Amino acid sequence: MQARDLRRAAIRELLLEAPVRSQEELLEKLEQRGLGASQPVLSRDLRALNVAKRGGAYQIVEEERVTPLEQLKSLLRSIEPVSQLMLMTCEPGAASAVARALESEELDGLLGTIAGDDTVLVAVKSQAAAQRVRRRIQELL
Repeated sequence: MQARDLRRAAIRELLLEAPVRSQEELLEKLEQRGLGASQPVLSRDLRALNVAKRGGAYQIVEEERVTPLEQLKSLLRSIEPVSQLMLMTCEPGAASAVARALESEELDGLLGTIAGDDTVLVAVKSQAAAQRVRRRIQELL
């Protein structure tokens, strides 16, 4: 077994035995077992073991860490149903500029764009808006 695997097994065991309130405390307990580690190594081990500090002590978190949507509500701004998506292609490296230019025209029904390197995904509100945006783009081709 590699030193890393031994250390991680010991960390798991220590966290299951008794509450550990700091990384320093955990480093001391590892040292007592002859398994020294630096703080950056310990941090990587804790991430790899899916350990989080809860209630003032480190715990192994068995479930996946996902912030509930309810807790993110202050970050949300709006939602728009999209009935049409269009894909535009352009020269490599130009997608961001093209997307910003298209959005700056403030075409009726244009909801937004997502730019890659040479591709722009255009979201519009309705079939009529899709026709307007498509016509504007075709004028330039």
